[in-house]
Amino acid sequence: MKFNNKEKHIWEVSKKTQLPVPPDKDAVWMRLVQEIEIYENKNNDYKANVKKSRWSTWLGIGPKTKAILALSFMVVLLSPLTYDLYHTKKLYTDAAQRETLLLPDGTKVMLNSESMITYNRNYNKDNRSVNLTGEAYFIVNKGNLPFNIHTSHGEVSVLGTSFNVRSRDEGFEVGVNEGKVQVINGHNRIYLTKNQLIDVRFDFMENDISQITMDKYPDWINQKFYCNQTTLGELCLEVERTFDIQIKFLDPNIKKLTVSGSIEASNLNNVLHTISLLTKQEFKLEGDICTIL
Repeated sequence: MKFNNKEKHIWEVSKKTQLPVPPDKDAVWMRLVQEIEIYENKNNDYKANVKKSRWSTWLGIGPKTKAILALSFMVVLLSPLTYDLYHTKKLYTDAAQRETLLLPDGTKVMLNSESMITYNRNYNKDNRSVNLTGEAYFIVNKGNLPFNIHTSHGEVSVLGTSFNVRSRDEGFEVGVNEGKVQVINGHNRIYLTKNQLIDVRFDFMENDISQITMDKYPDWINQKFYCNQTTLGELCLEVERTFDIQIKFLDPNIKKLTVSGSIEASNLNNVLHTISLLTKQEFKLEGDICTIL
């Protein structure tokens, strides 16, 4: 289809237009009802201040006004943003917060700090798909539909198993405690079985598969930080999420130091003292700010 100059201009302007966040449906309804009441009160010279229910207000207005009201309400309901808000369920956690979610099929999700999971209201009807940002541990009930986890790093698919998924800016990890999972990213497809995991920065291949060596996996559920040549910068990000603190470095190069071993993570002071011993760096904790000296 060819456009003339005016149509091209309209098309370009419309592409750049940002749709506003849809307002609350109840608020829109009440605002429209109030405008209609004001309009009809002026025409009928009706001064009484009578509170009406939504249904009685609807019965009392004219056919033309009803059509305008119904059309306005449908525009709000049918907008894509309103549709997504209504049909999507979401659970998220802040720093130092963890939540447990039981999905409609009985699948259990334990959400780590600063993480979010979303899923459609049709979950377990025509799909068993969730979107994950952050980290979560899944105990998936067996079912006829595959269970799919969508992340920015790749997609994880299973039928029934127990496993951990971490998808953050600093890396991607999938580790399996029971069963078998499939992990897909573009053209790469790998399978992980019990006691196997991948822990990569970005893309992954079959030779990235390794064995889970820690006694209890994943470490965050068991109140531990497990480090295997982990940089101090990465470890401190987890400490910040777990205890809702801010860690500063007087010397940014200290972030490159690596740490190996298991750190008990039930107590902040214990974590900081252990890190100090392993890295031979002193620290100062003032309120919720820790400075690595």
